[in-house]
Amino acid sequence: MQCLKDISYIERDGQTLALDLYLPDDAPPSGLMLFAHGGGFVKGDRTGPPAEKLAGKLTDLGVAMASVSYRLNTEDTDLPVPIRRQVYAYRRRAKDCGIALQHNLMGPRFEAARQDVGAAFQFLQSTQSPQDFSALTIGLIGISAGGMVGLSLAFPDENLPKFEKPACVIALGAALQNPWALTKNAPPCLMLHSCEDRIVPTENCELLGPLIAQTKAPIDIQICARKGHNAPVHALFEGDAPDGTPYWQMALDLMRQVGVLNPSPAGA
Repeated sequence: MQCLKDISYIERDGQTLALDLYLPDDAPPSGLMLFAHGGGFVKGDRTGPPAEKLAGKLTDLGVAMASVSYRLNTEDTDLPVPIRRQVYAYRRRAKDCGIALQHNLMGPRFEAARQDVGAAFQFLQSTQSPQDFSALTIGLIGISAGGMVGLSLAFPDENLPKFEKPACVIALGAALQNPWALTKNAPPCLMLHSCEDRIVPTENCELLGPLIAQTKAPIDIQICARKGHNAPVHALFEGDAPDGTPYWQMALDLMRQVGVLNPSPAGA
């Protein structure tokens, strides 16, 4: 695969945010997956083993990947007052709905990351991108905090800044913070979670079950048998669902469904 590193996509308060673009070697990509790292909005990096492994697997299948940096440790005062107030109301409503998350996983830090990843989507579809992706389908895969960002872009809150919806979302060890935004008219999503997670409790997935059934939202929640917050990342590449289907196969099927990945023989 080819890798174009340190591509600046936006400046925020004097800070340049960048992405790394991974491309297949032999042919134009069939689609693009944006990768959003984890780290609780306080740490994390667009580089590292998960990004490298995922990029290798995707580019081998003819799919490009953009690994994105976003703002970390955003302070409340870094957001405009009207947005800040809405973010506070959003967090209160999420807690009232029963969402169980640490305080720093909600609020301004989450909103800043959401806006940045949304801006990365806009950049990749613009003429400023180093490669023309305007005709390609773009999905998102995110770990933990990055998965929360992806789910919020798929199911946006009507009172916060709007961004392009990804064609699909694969969220590993994440939670949907705004269950009131569930709708059947949304991109298909795969949520892979561990059976025991102390950072993003599995109970958040259980809360969504009845709401998904009620709204017919296109979310498939899979609970793997592994324990721990990082378990879904390992399960994606190495684990099978109770019916024997590999989780990676589920991810590929989702990408094929929306056109990120071209149709190919079963198991590819």
